Amino acid sequence: MEELYRSFQKAPVMKSIQVYEQLKNGLYSGHWKFGEKILVNELIEQFNVSRRPIMDALKMLQTEGFIEIIPQSGCKIVDYSKEAVLDQLLLSSALEALGAELAAKNHTDVEINSLYNYQEASKKDLEKLNDKTSYFKYNREFHAYIMLMARSERVKQHCIQLWDLNDFYLLNSMDNVKFNTDELILEHDQIIAAIKERDGIKAKKIMEEHIRAYMERLNEQLP
Repeated sequence: MEELYRSFQKAPVMKSIQVYEQLKNGLYSGHWKFGEKILVNELIEQFNVSRRPIMDALKMLQTEGFIEIIPQSGCKIVDYSKEAVLDQLLLSSALEALGAELAAKNHTDVEINSLYNYQEASKKDLEKLNDKTSYFKYNREFHAYIMLMARSERVKQHCIQLWDLNDFYLLNSMDNVKFNTDELILEHDQIIAAIKERDGIKAKKIMEEHIRAYMERLNEQLP
């Protein structure tokens, strides 16, 4: 599972990509706060590169919705809004529902058995999922594997972009948000069962309901 998940994330290694990845990791970890300014000259000094790779990396982050580049002013992290988080998840629900439908059609027995085994292993350490970082890692790996089984490069790439921004918003705004891991596991079990049955319509419906239920729980708790 880990090897397949890493292959899902591969990107070319260039200076701008390296800076981009490190900046994104900083965003996930809360190094910068929502609305905080980013000083380009400080980044040039920090990464010991020219201005071009820094600006290329910042433009990529702007395209993905993480930052705003303001002419004659500089850059800043996007402001947090609950509405933006829920809008992101609404888009995810449509794309991931399609991904689940395609996975039901296109998966191999080896792949669905691998996902099942991953799920069963995760059940043995449910307490670990109470940790925010572990929760997101498990959830993202589960959904990433379904996208691999869907075998649609376009759907996969759109999902990656949505997931990245979803995780950024949620990792930096949900310190006090709690989820029922039993519900999460049960919903994932139902998705696996529908995909294994090759019932695309059912898999699509359950996936959409799963993410909508997640949105409802967030709506009650997010600031």
